[in-house]
Formats: sequence, C-alpha cells, structure tokens
Amino acid sequence: MAEKIKYRDVYGIFIPDAEWAQFLDDVSTIKQRSTELEKVNGEQQYKLKKLARIIQRKDRQLAKFNNGESHV
Repeated sequence: MAEKIKYRDVYGIFIPDAEWAQFLDDVSTIKQRSTELEKVNGEQQYKLKKLARIIQRKDRQLAKFNNGESHV
C-alpha cells in the first residue's frame, strides 16, 4: 500500500514495485478502452453523417417528384 513519506524536507509517496506495476497495467487498460471507445464514437458519427446525407438526398428527390418534375 502506498505510504506518505518525508525525505530531507521533501514529502512524497512511496509505492512498492508490485503495486506500481499493477497501477501501470490499470492505466494501460484504461487508455486502451478509451482509444477503442473513441474509435467506436468516430465510426458512429461517420455513419450518422452518411445517413443524414442520404436522407437529405431522398428529401430533395421527393420534393422534385411532388412538384411534378421528373426524378432520377
């Protein structure tokens, strides 16, 4: 367990090597999950933008069709 220490008028925290290694593993896992989540969010945003463009195009086609213009 981490302990607060004072050495030559400097305060700090002492963390045993085993706990430090576990801490680094935990941080690495969190970073990896964060990166994966960012990737998923980016893919979702891309898909939403693509869907919005499709809807806009279909709305324009419907508007042209309803106004009596030919549609392609």
